[in-house]
Amino acid sequence: MEMVPGIQRDSGRPPPVTPTAASGTAAVTGAYRRFLQEPGVENEFLAVKALAQRAPLAAQEHERLRGLATAAEVEAGRLSRAHDEDQRRRFSFGAGTTIAVGLAAVDSVPAFLAAQAFGLDLWTTVGITAVLVAALAAAMWVLAHHHDGWRRWTVAGALVGGLAALGALRWWYLVVTTGDQTGALLEAAGLTVFTALLVWFGVIVLGFTKARHVSAAERRARSLRRQAKRAGAAEAEASRRAVAAMREFMGRAQVFSSIDMDDADARSQFLDLVRREVEADAGVASP
Repeated sequence: MEMVPGIQRDSGRPPPVTPTAASGTAAVTGAYRRFLQEPGVENEFLAVKALAQRAPLAAQEHERLRGLATAAEVEAGRLSRAHDEDQRRRFSFGAGTTIAVGLAAVDSVPAFLAAQAFGLDLWTTVGITAVLVAALAAAMWVLAHHHDGWRRWTVAGALVGGLAALGALRWWYLVVTTGDQTGALLEAAGLTVFTALLVWFGVIVLGFTKARHVSAAERRARSLRRQAKRAGAAEAEASRRAVAAMREFMGRAQVFSSIDMDDADARSQFLDLVRREVEADAGVASP
């Protein structure tokens, strides 16, 4: 039985090929065809080729998402600077609006007590309370979004007058029902001050809240950046698997060439051919 260094040759194989200058390409091609006929080689070749093609596709997707994320971040920054040059707004639109709505909901308690002064039935009082809360929430929004001009001062004057009227109604209601003028005055003043503080807090919160389109742009930028990070991880994993599969397959091809071919140049050409066939249309570098 004929031997090559470190490898026992199967007696059933054809004799090793030593190509001449004229027959070198044909001999390497023939060896490649025999290699594909080895048990399991063709399936492994297709699997390695699929992995080699998947890696550049993952890289392209990562690059595409990274570009979209960068563009979205630039656009979000531009919108944020246009909306707030001093960069004072810290709350997102959702967070700031939720806090303001919560303050308005808390304001429903003194608004309900003030609505009782009309002396109507329960459901009518609840309806008046809803109207008062809506008016207070609208006043919050206008005062927060109009920093100067007649609209802001008109709303502020109407708000002060409305709170004073509600406090007077509450005082009158308590005086009529309890007869205690001092207690009625203290409770009416307390409810009025409490409502005014809630409205003021709402104005402050809305003043630090970003516009909806700014928050939407920043949310889209964050989403694209997360997608780009996931695509980067997928790219790294695809590249790792492709390199490992290529290394294993090329090792098998090298063993085959050592057994099937005696000429070192022919073995090198054979390995180059195997590598080119695997990487054809894949666009990946050799491991």
